Amino acid sequence: MAKNVFHKVLIIEDQQDMQSVLKRFLEERSYQVTTADNAEIGLELFDENQPDIILMDLMLPGMSGLEATKIIRQNHSDKAYTPIIMLTAKTNTDDIVTGLEIGADDYVVKPFNFEELAARINSALRIKRLNELLVKQSRDLEAANLKIITLNENLVDKNKDLRKNLFSLHNLFEISWELNSILELNRLINSTLLTMIGQFSCKSALFLLVSKHSKDILEIINHKGYHQKDVKDLYIDKSDPLVSYFKLHPMPYPLKDLNKRIPKSSAAKQLSALDVEIITPITIQDFVEGFICLGPRIKEKGYEKREFEHISILSNIVSIAVSNASLYEEIEQLSYTDGMTDLHNYRYFELRLKEEVMRHKRTKNPLSLLILDVDNFKNFNDTMGHPEGDQVLRKIANILKETVRENDIVARYGGEEFAIILPAVEHEGANILAERIRQKIEETYFEHEEVQPTGKVTVSVGGASAPENAQNFKELIHKADSALYAAKRSGRNLVKMYKPEMIK
Repeated sequence: MAKNVFHKVLIIEDQQDMQSVLKRFLEERSYQVTTADNAEIGLELFDENQPDIILMDLMLPGMSGLEATKIIRQNHSDKAYTPIIMLTAKTNTDDIVTGLEIGADDYVVKPFNFEELAARINSALRIKRLNELLVKQSRDLEAANLKIITLNENLVDKNKDLRKNLFSLHNLFEISWELNSILELNRLINSTLLTMIGQFSCKSALFLLVSKHSKDILEIINHKGYHQKDVKDLYIDKSDPLVSYFKLHPMPYPLKDLNKRIPKSSAAKQLSALDVEIITPITIQDFVEGFICLGPRIKEKGYEKREFEHISILSNIVSIAVSNASLYEEIEQLSYTDGMTDLHNYRYFELRLKEEVMRHKRTKNPLSLLILDVDNFKNFNDTMGHPEGDQVLRKIANILKETVRENDIVARYGGEEFAIILPAVEHEGANILAERIRQKIEETYFEHEEVQPTGKVTVSVGGASAPENAQNFKELIHKADSALYAAKRSGRNLVKMYKPEMIK
């Protein structure tokens, strides 16, 4: 294991147990660790010790971690750059966004995997080294530029080139801040391609990333300078030699050189057919998770050596930004998902039903809502226990997902209740689907269902439609709920669509 003797870590964390565990974990890896119980002490220790990296808890007594981060970024911009990794809880997505916007570099969610934390610390330290390298190069270039002007006016062309390189390096700083502040993945990728085209004056660019549907495939997420028909069938299998090559050599390469080195790569041949000239990998935790591909230059000249270095720097920056955006997307998705059934939760259901009601008013297309309740579910839970009851709910959730259309919205409404939003489905169509669901659940075998009063697990279903029964969001829920209670009162294991005489 690599030694980290020269890396100093400042931990600002008010929970003593967490502080102790973090301190011990990092000291075992040869980091020099200083700790603070609050932000005020942490800022004093920051000035005294000049740590290489800060682990900052967002929730601190007195001054918050966000306020401390803002002070460090505003008041210490003239000092060596110090990465800040936020320590937070899953529910603090707003604080995470604010923290990243005011200058934090990364975050980990409590409780966290310590190996992941170590990887994120190493990644932040790599960026710090890169930042210091770029600052040093910038200063060296400035000094060299002044010396050249003083010594010999005949070196004007060289001077211009150095200025251009300096400008590019400064641009990289700006681009790094901008890209790392974008947390919406598709917008990040679009900005990346526009940045690449602007920086390197190329005619076209592609961005491939691991597919959400298959972790073994890299698919095109966005492209510039191509017709859709030319790239719609392009994908790269992770078993392709191109991916293996970049795992060992994570840096930009000219495609013509790669064709000689890996002649059996079908992906390289496909990219050649699209006139790709440069390929650079997107690596996350040492795995190749995507590629940025650049086409020919607008002017007829090749890519220069320094431009390959800049492409490499940019691809590293983009890799970190993609990782951050993907994690943010996962956290956001968790806020709309019921953890037990993997269906949408009530929060998502409410949001989508309001959207569909607005769409119904605009398009005049019908809209229906079904609410299902598991009959005598308390009896099953009391007899068999909650773990077995959870299995019943999961099985019903799977039946619902398999039975509805792709654009229908299935959600866990609460407890043993489920809801289904049916866009563009009228009253009669909703009744037919509800009966099909009720019958399918009745015919499905559920383990231990013999303990139920009828010997079967069954559901009661209530439904309502717009515009027949309701004109707004609240009315539609109320009418469907009234129909459900009517089904319960009528003996259970029934479907009832709302009628005016139904009173909850």
